[in-house]
Amino acid sequence: MKKVLVNAIKLHCSKGRVEKGETVILPDEEIAKINKLRPHIITVMEDVVEKPAKKPLLKRKRARNTNGTLKSDDPSTPDVNEAWE
Repeated sequence: MKKVLVNAIKLHCSKGRVEKGETVILPDEEIAKINKLRPHIITVMEDVVEKPAKKPLLKRKRARNTNGTLKSDDPSTPDVNEAWE
């Protein structure tokens, strides 16, 4: 991924329509394709490091007894919380 500056009046790319003077972050494959067809249309400015994707939050679910009521935590086991699955 690289940050590029658009030198032409407009550029249609994977990010949509980009106007002259705007910067956009594009993948290396797309930059190579654009440079092959019209090398004067963009100027590569800098590499951009992709941020790792955030882990999805796990929804905790309350534990239930066999009759359907909510289970409580057992105080004799401090390292395990039986009230949650």
